[in-house]
Amino acid sequence: MEMFPENDRELRNKRGNVPEMPMSWRPDRTNLTRPIYMTLTRMLEADISSGRLSPGTKLPGQRDLADYLDVNMTTVTRAYKMCQEKGLVYAVPGSGTYVSSPSQAFLPDLKGGTVDGVIDLGSDAFFDQCNDIVASAVKKVAVSSDIENIMGTSIYETRMAYRSTAVNWLRNLGLKTDGDHLFFVSGSRSAVDLALSALFVPGDRVATEPFISRNFLEVARLRGITLVPVPSDRYGMIPEELDRIHRKNPLVGVYLMPSCSDPTASSMPEMRKKAIAGVILRRSLILLENDPFAFFSADLDPDYQGPVSRHVPGRSVYIISGAESVSTGLSAGFMVAGDLVRKPLFRAGDVSGTRASALSSAVYAELISGGGAGEIVRKKRRLAAAANNRFESCFERVWGRPPEVNGNPFSFYRWLPADNRVSGPEMEKKLEEMGVKVAHSWRFAVDPGNGNAYLRITLAGRHSAMQLESGLETIFRYLKERKDTYENNKWK
Repeated sequence: MEMFPENDRELRNKRGNVPEMPMSWRPDRTNLTRPIYMTLTRMLEADISSGRLSPGTKLPGQRDLADYLDVNMTTVTRAYKMCQEKGLVYAVPGSGTYVSSPSQAFLPDLKGGTVDGVIDLGSDAFFDQCNDIVASAVKKVAVSSDIENIMGTSIYETRMAYRSTAVNWLRNLGLKTDGDHLFFVSGSRSAVDLALSALFVPGDRVATEPFISRNFLEVARLRGITLVPVPSDRYGMIPEELDRIHRKNPLVGVYLMPSCSDPTASSMPEMRKKAIAGVILRRSLILLENDPFAFFSADLDPDYQGPVSRHVPGRSVYIISGAESVSTGLSAGFMVAGDLVRKPLFRAGDVSGTRASALSSAVYAELISGGGAGEIVRKKRRLAAAANNRFESCFERVWGRPPEVNGNPFSFYRWLPADNRVSGPEMEKKLEEMGVKVAHSWRFAVDPGNGNAYLRITLAGRHSAMQLESGLETIFRYLKERKDTYENNKWK
């Protein structure tokens, strides 16, 4: 009997002894040229770009692929690493390597409500029809006697007057704090990145809802954070499931958007907030609470009493950005840090470049103290209410019944069950061919293998009321063609 060394790949190839393994990706072994890792990188890039490998696909394990190709595992590791640096794939510690989402396709430019004649109901948007109020505040700051200090070396945001303005603004949300616990940030994305880098280390497990904002998803992955999806319902994360998952494999933190979660629009009631806070305290977790839409519930929802952070003041980071509630062009917001996390967070913030500029801070302060911010919030509420009414009336016109609208009634988005037999990219492509751009749930899924399909519909773009209704009608008619699947798909 002839014996071959296990690692003698050349001999094994000659004998045709390479097994045919079930794998999601099978590059052509006959086309490998040196350096092999470069060829492999180009092959992977080509298959992702062509759509042969769809977003969320789990790639073969490095050892399995190395065995299949008869190459050293280091070769595969280098190829995966190069593709990861290009943003083509991402690694989930303990799980594997996955094909990334094409962010460029996800963020089309908004021009008059359309992109190349396609109605855009897929991009992030926040009702920017209030910029005249922001412009007035900018002019007022520009001609103020303090402009030299604002534009010079003086740090405007450290002044007690500004801190007092911020504290009063936050008090309206039900969050009591003081200037010593405030940090002024350039926006929610930079604040989230700062918190993740200062308070967590690569590999730390952070609990989230099954579908979360793409910004947090990408930032967390870049920081090497292991995101753990916790089963959720129409009210957000389920506390018992959070506790169960922690007991099975300990968590370090929890990420929440309780007032209006992006993308699902779920709104967390006070009882749920208390229960989640109880788990966080009992398990000594860190709460990262991003709450940009709080002002659209604060004085309207009788159940609203304040953010989750007020129940865990020592272990929480609370973030609110002016982009969503005031203007996307205003790069300023607040971060409130509890005593247990404040020092490392502020220390990292001082050297990270995440502070809001003095000018943005001054404009934000003027909007708050001068009443402009409150006026903008009220106007955005009216715009959101009108858009949601159009959503509901259009749905009822197409379907013959009212929709099951969940979550914040002033949400800038709506979350619709879709046909899970059609892939996300395929559904987006089909709807774009029909004249409307949408965002499928695969773009927001923490677990790429999540089989539940939804569409996030943006109501807050620069489109006209007629364009919005036309786009909605197209989406609803498309979904109605798959009525059986739609009717049987429960809200998650």
